[in-house]
Amino acid sequence: MKIAIYNLKGGVGKTVTTANLAHLYATQRTRHVPGSHRGQAPQVLMIDCDPQGNLTQFYKRYDQSAPCGMREKEIIGTDWPFLSLMPGNMDLYELERSYYESKTVDALADIGSGYDIVLIDCPPALNMLTINALSIADFIVIPVRLDAFSSQGLVELDTQLQDVLQINPALQLLGVLITHDERTTLSDEAEGLLRASFPVFDTKISRSRWIIDSTLMCKPLAELGMTLKPAWQYRKLANEIIKKVKE
Repeated sequence: MKIAIYNLKGGVGKTVTTANLAHLYATQRTRHVPGSHRGQAPQVLMIDCDPQGNLTQFYKRYDQSAPCGMREKEIIGTDWPFLSLMPGNMDLYELERSYYESKTVDALADIGSGYDIVLIDCPPALNMLTINALSIADFIVIPVRLDAFSSQGLVELDTQLQDVLQINPALQLLGVLITHDERTTLSDEAEGLLRASFPVFDTKISRSRWIIDSTLMCKPLAELGMTLKPAWQYRKLANEIIKKVKE
């Protein structure tokens, strides 16, 4: 099962979502992952396709002097035994240029075998890195912020989806994820417009200082405490994803 986390907009929570979902699955804090052995933690792989390398930095594996994971097809470990990472860094910019020249769209074709779930952190652009990521994905999750959402945002989101499906017609939209959730004068109206047009997860991720703290400390939310609101919200999301995949 391969899930791409994607949106053309930056700052919507793609990396935070990837990092926390992967950790929750790998540490068995969710329902049984389809395809994995019962009683054993699922093997989870994260792929960092963003040249900023924020996912790699979060897991303290960033090395700017090394080739990026996509170039070398390199997968490394993390501090958790069932959680692996294909690291990203600025070398991805150079790799992307080579993909344009060679028209490579299958660079990740053989990646993911042996893993129960693969989560792909895509850059905020429909470039050759994203195209290669989406071409292997079974499902897509699109995080959005309601405070930047409008009727124009609906049009943009629909355009993104149509472009994505041209790359991989078999790709299924698991859902749109509302992040940085906070009640405002227009938030209910924006959410209503979104839910009327797209499948939206029941789970929403609240705006929280704990998310900021976790990124500063480079620790998944669950390690700070499962009673924290964003930690159990991400667990709820992880379980909702499993339920949708089974359906």
